[in-house]
Amino acid sequence: MPFLFSSAAGAQEVWKPTRSVTLIAPNAPGGTSDRTAREIQHLFQKHGLVDVTVNVVNRPGGGGTIAMNQLQANPGDGHLLLVATSASLSNYITGLTTYNYTDFTAVALLLGDNYGVNVRAGSSIRSAQDLLDRLKKSPDALSFGVSSVGGTNHTSLIAALKRGGVDIRRVKVVTFAGGGQISLQLLGGHVDAVSTGLGNMVGHLQQGKMRTLVITGPKRMGAPFADVPTWKELSIDVVMMGWRGILAPKNLTPAQSAYWDGVFRKLTQTADWKQELQQNYWENIYAGAADTRRWLDAEYAETKQLLTELGMAR
Repeated sequence: MPFLFSSAAGAQEVWKPTRSVTLIAPNAPGGTSDRTAREIQHLFQKHGLVDVTVNVVNRPGGGGTIAMNQLQANPGDGHLLLVATSASLSNYITGLTTYNYTDFTAVALLLGDNYGVNVRAGSSIRSAQDLLDRLKKSPDALSFGVSSVGGTNHTSLIAALKRGGVDIRRVKVVTFAGGGQISLQLLGGHVDAVSTGLGNMVGHLQQGKMRTLVITGPKRMGAPFADVPTWKELSIDVVMMGWRGILAPKNLTPAQSAYWDGVFRKLTQTADWKQELQQNYWENIYAGAADTRRWLDAEYAETKQLLTELGMAR
């Protein structure tokens, strides 16, 4: 009899969505978070990983606060997911948002994103060393576009400039909503350079509209970045990648977490997902729910230390 009771209790622990799922991108359409969300949506449907409709919704603004508000307002709702980025940590550390990752349920860690510093094709800035030399002489001579102050696209740039001898307090940084907007602002001549994910630049590079001066990752990438050095190659001791993962509202049940853990594990094992990583110059850093939470704890400590060093922690 106890065995039968135990089996019935176990059966009650199985959960799956009973209505449409909302996948929130915290940036405007066209950026890397938006592209990630839409690829997840596509693969969920293509491979039948989720039985219900999955809708992608863009909630830009407030350093992710607007997107996180929706999660915060629906504790325990397993039908809401957020594409979280490294900005999810840095925006809390810098005071841009009141939400920390600990206010939500960690679901999965999906990918690492290499960043590059890019200029227009006709720019007089010919190399990363040229960039550093100019900024050493006049730190406010050039303007940089980023998607979020305190995000990895920003902190990787600032950390490299600081270690390259630049007075970072005078560097001009302008924020734009997502990688798509950053590209347009650079092409329009509104900023001199941008720091953004490599995937945002490929089309522009292939069309001859932009040049990538340097990348933030640990090693050189394939074409069209094969000739682009890393900061380490320039004797600047900076290796930083952004990341994207999935957060859900707080107080998800173990059954809800287990369901999404299984779904994302299957997603990352598909050939389509692996091809997506390769095409976007993303690194596979997948981790399940428990490992993601431990990873976020360590990443938060490291990010806070860096932003404190840069004078940006609140």
